[in-house]
Amino acid sequence: MAYDKVPRSRIARGPIRLKSMYKKINKGEKISLSIDANTSVVTGPYAKNFSSYLKVLARERISILTNSWNHVTEHERNMI
Repeated sequence: MAYDKVPRSRIARGPIRLKSMYKKINKGEKISLSIDANTSVVTGPYAKNFSSYLKVLARERISILTNSWNHVTEHERNMI
C-alpha cells in the first residue's frame, strides 16, 4: 500500500431539513395523521415525514450527551 498519497476529504451528508414539512407548519396547514392508541404507530400519507420531523426536533433540542429519555426535562419534552 502506498501511504504517501494525500487522503481525499470525505464528503459528508448534510442534516435533514424537511423543508416541505416546515413550509406546511409555518403556513398553518394541518397534516392528517392517525395514531393507533394500542401500538402508538403513526399512519397516514405523511407518517414517514412526521417521524423524521420529530427526530430532527429532538436532535435540535436535546443534547447528545443526555443519557436517556428519563433525564430529559418535562419542559424539553413539551417543546418537542
